[in-house]
Amino acid sequence: MTTYIWKFNTIPDPRDVEYFIDEQMPVFSRNARYLTGGDGEPIVDLMRVEHNCGAVNLEFQFNGVEGQSGDVFCFPGYYPGDMDDDGNPLFNYCDTNGYFYGRIIGKILDRAQKVFDMEVRVGVKEQRQFDSAQ
Repeated sequence: MTTYIWKFNTIPDPRDVEYFIDEQMPVFSRNARYLTGGDGEPIVDLMRVEHNCGAVNLEFQFNGVEGQSGDVFCFPGYYPGDMDDDGNPLFNYCDTNGYFYGRIIGKILDRAQKVFDMEVRVGVKEQRQFDSAQ
């Protein structure tokens, strides 16, 4: 089963995120029959989010179609400084259960690594956070 873990080393400029999202639209269009939004409806969700680290940007969310889905993929997801209610750092994780939409996630994260200061790990099933010693 393919899992994806990613983290940003620096918070990207919101305009760069919006430009990157615009560039992904052809991928969503070509694969529309394999994707649903985070709510399970047949369209990729796009929304404006405010991070508790202070950043505000657009974010997209999608999953595989019914019967072929895993975790919802949210990009860009959490940034450095984002914390849960207990003050623990948040991280980005998506388990696709090996379904097709994981290939789309892989392509997007590969492209994102070339644009943003970020790290991506693929195929890690049990490890859910980055080692702080690295």
